[in-house]
Amino acid sequence: MTPRHSRPEGAEKRLEEAVRTAKRQRDKAVRQAETTFWTEIAELKQSYRGAQTDIASVLGVTRDAILKSVNKYADDRREE
Repeated sequence: MTPRHSRPEGAEKRLEEAVRTAKRQRDKAVRQAETTFWTEIAELKQSYRGAQTDIASVLGVTRDAILKSVNKYADDRREE
């Protein structure tokens, strides 16, 4: 086997913190994207009677899934 590379002092801690920071940034961006998307869907489902069923068909999900996601993400934005 080839020898392991030596790590500089504290490199593991710095790497761990950098990964945690990157993960927090990613999680925040994902949350913002989901909030923006589901807020727009919440507005679109009010377009006409039956719009939620049509949206569900386009997205390939159930009407219940739309309702749950709108409640989870779109309602968060309204509270802020």
